[in-house]
Amino acid sequence: MAATDTAAAARFLLVRGMPLVVVDLEPVDDDVPPLLADDLFRRLVDGGLLVLPRFLGLELPKGARVGFTVTADELVLEDEAETKLLRVPRGALERAWLDRALALKGTMLVVGRDLGIDPDQSGLAVAESVEAGCADRRVAGAVVGVAEPRTGLPLLFG
Repeated sequence: MAATDTAAAARFLLVRGMPLVVVDLEPVDDDVPPLLADDLFRRLVDGGLLVLPRFLGLELPKGARVGFTVTADELVLEDEAETKLLRVPRGALERAWLDRALALKGTMLVVGRDLGIDPDQSGLAVAESVEAGCADRRVAGAVVGVAEPRTGLPLLFG
């Protein structure tokens, strides 16, 4: 399945020391339910993110079949087929978030449609926007892996 371009904004937060990524997708036609639109939201739900009944106080599920890879240039969200679903320039990542996500080898990922997330919003305001999106079934989430590709020199035995 080829990825399509979907406009999105991402926020990288630490919540009680735990890394959280909130992705706010552009709105789609109001006549199309989010799970029927052929876009990133549906691909992520197909990849194991759960449509959330609420956000605050909910433990996100594990076992999604998508995950982040951190390269020298970017953070890439991929599915099992290594389809690149989302790209974020590495320079846009907050160092504290990246360090914690790599240390834990994972992050909470929440994706919603038309949440109205603003770059200057506090973490609490972001959480409230996500909670409001859950009421309309516009939010999905899960705990996903975060890894750096292993590179190294081959061992030579002579």
